Amino acid sequence: MDSVADIGNSEHPEPVVRVTGQIKWFDPAKGFGFVVADPAEGVIPRSDIMLHVSCLRAYGEMTADEGARITCNVAHRERGWQVVEVLEMDRPRASLIQDQGEAVVFEAAIVKWFNASKGFGFVNRPNSDQDIFIHISVMRQFGVDMLQTGEQVLIVSGQGQKGESVLILKKPH
Repeated sequence: MDSVADIGNSEHPEPVVRVTGQIKWFDPAKGFGFVVADPAEGVIPRSDIMLHVSCLRAYGEMTADEGARITCNVAHRERGWQVVEVLEMDRPRASLIQDQGEAVVFEAAIVKWFNASKGFGFVNRPNSDQDIFIHISVMRQFGVDMLQTGEQVLIVSGQGQKGESVLILKKPH
């Protein structure tokens, strides 16, 4: 993280801090999430930094993955620290999969459980006890509001920082 710098132009009329960190979470349906800055001695901010979807859109993305690396300019405003500009960010995993030019291959999964108030749950492949994490932000990104225990879904999964997670989700017809 750099020290506070006054950019002094019309884009950033307020002092900003350049921050490198990771996405704590982002919910595309709500249009915001939070960034956690890497530790840096003697430099603010030390709290979560709000990331609004408008900053992602200006960068060319619509969502951000939990744990994705990000470099951004942030400013302290009335409601706390907020991202004012995304400079670099890991592309969302679902976008990378779709951009590879290969057909997306879905596999069957069964909802083990999902807690809407917590915003996450787990699915399993048929005949497997291995849990695959699913976050509500992925569901909302693909137009799914709720999952029921035992429900069958189609997924594309990948490895995240905390293990395997659902990257793309759809319900069979």
